[in-house]
Amino acid sequence: MAGGVAREIEMHEAKAWAACVEATAQADGNPLEADVDRGPGIPVPALGAINVGLFNRVIGLGVGTRADDALIDTVLASYERRGQTEFVLEVTGASEPADLRERLSARGLVDSGHRQAKTWQTPARYDGPGMDAVVALGPDDADEFAQVNMLAWGVPAFLAVWFGATLFADDFRHFGVKVDGRIVSTGAMYVSDGIAWLGFGATLPEHRGRGMQTAVLARRVHEAAVLDCHIVHSETAAHTAGHHNPSLANMLKVGFEHAYEKEWWSFPTSAE
Repeated sequence: MAGGVAREIEMHEAKAWAACVEATAQADGNPLEADVDRGPGIPVPALGAINVGLFNRVIGLGVGTRADDALIDTVLASYERRGQTEFVLEVTGASEPADLRERLSARGLVDSGHRQAKTWQTPARYDGPGMDAVVALGPDDADEFAQVNMLAWGVPAFLAVWFGATLFADDFRHFGVKVDGRIVSTGAMYVSDGIAWLGFGATLPEHRGRGMQTAVLARRVHEAAVLDCHIVHSETAAHTAGHHNPSLANMLKVGFEHAYEKEWWSFPTSAE
């Protein structure tokens, strides 16, 4: 894809992820110790209470700001100050300098082998199957929204704060499908600078295979078009030889283009 679009969506994802972490920090008492260090010139987000790379991700490394030695060392120092060893630095084809991987390797980081698929499209108003079943959600739905995500992903209850926080934050919109008055499928979008990022897509296991997540995706693409966004983008785990990711298949079904894959670099002790 065009380098300019790749840089644009990568940096917007970094902004969206930082916004998710900052929303989590606003929870009463900040139980997950959420924090975004903006000192290095690129957002360095962390959930300080969780030493897990999935949440502690530096997105857009070397994309908006060249990742010279000083920037890399400042990012690593940020996590070291917070006592965290489990974090991910994302590297893309748009990352600079050209020898960024060698610089990371020299500091003991390794390519974890995980690949995250980045997808995007120019949004258009959409009228497809299941759209009428998708409803807008608000702060009163935060607990249910979080519950669907926790059950869908099989994560501990203490992460409810993370999954529910953005329903109270500016620039986010949330949607879902209800069955018998209960939310069973969810999705969120973060909108800024004429760009929409999609995240928090989840469906309860017993309701999968009915097109709900596809409909929630389509509704968000439609809303991005209504809001005059010129780009809508998302990301999910890439297909592998042994696993066909249904989330990626759903994105392609509603017009997303599989643009590129991102490498997750971490220290060898990382579980990522």
